[in-house]
Amino acid sequence: MAAKSEVAEFKAYLTNDDGTVKVRALNANKEQFDEIHKNMEEYKWVEGDFLLASYQKNGTHFMWEIMTMLLRGSAEYIRSPKEACMIDLFPLKKTDAVFPSPRVLNTHYRLDVLPKEFRGRKTVLVVRNPKDTSVSAYHHEKNIHSVLKKDYQELTFSQYLKSFMEDKARFYGRYFDYIEYMWSLKDDPNMLVIFFEDLILDPVANIQKVNEFMGTQRSPELVEKIASATTFDNMKEGKAVKTEINPKLREQMSRVIQGPSKPEAGELGQRIYRKGKIGDWKNHLTVAENEMFDEFLAKWPLSKEIKFTFV
Repeated sequence: MAAKSEVAEFKAYLTNDDGTVKVRALNANKEQFDEIHKNMEEYKWVEGDFLLASYQKNGTHFMWEIMTMLLRGSAEYIRSPKEACMIDLFPLKKTDAVFPSPRVLNTHYRLDVLPKEFRGRKTVLVVRNPKDTSVSAYHHEKNIHSVLKKDYQELTFSQYLKSFMEDKARFYGRYFDYIEYMWSLKDDPNMLVIFFEDLILDPVANIQKVNEFMGTQRSPELVEKIASATTFDNMKEGKAVKTEINPKLREQMSRVIQGPSKPEAGELGQRIYRKGKIGDWKNHLTVAENEMFDEFLAKWPLSKEIKFTFV
């Protein structure tokens, strides 16, 4: 992985080994980028850990809770937030203080721009249909910026949709480019692909797939308890309320968002959970926008291979 940064509005990038892929990093300033990037480069994988990969708003919090419950053998909510295991945001040298191994590290980066130490590890990939992803990402960005209180030119959904479809300079890159690369790894024995919609429609069966993949060997009774605990409504009412912001994580989040008060930094975590529904795109896309989306998907090679659930 190579990295470079630009001055002015701070922009940092991760690139793949031959430099043909460049993905914008999620870092607020050079100091933060350098610390997180250095930690990634120096990190040595710990056997027994797992990696969770997904594009943003594809069910990362949902799956991280499931995987960590399976690891711990309990359906109790994890009190510390997953951001302490998020290698994009939290320096790995500080992760041990919050989550010692075994643990589930997580990332929104495609794996080819991460150091080789993170590739070929036991990885769960969560994929959500692109229409609902675009809607969820739109509301997520609006919510985050309302906390940050920075100068922000709010886009209409129609404006945002155009950026979602076309802008390769987005944080983490474009959804379709991410999915194309990550889908190419689907047959790797160390990769398990789970669809967000399948988790919603049949949680027990899909949590059992994760249980088998991780080798945690949890009982059917515990799998059912985890399925119940991790429904969207239960996560929103239980997990979000019970989450405690570790002081080290609070400090790091304050650095990321550059200056809000401590309560506001903690408030970010409360804005993660919105609807978690399948088909919410129908409440946002106009008929013309949906037709445009369908035309795009018809030309996208993976549409014939990936059977998305849209409703």
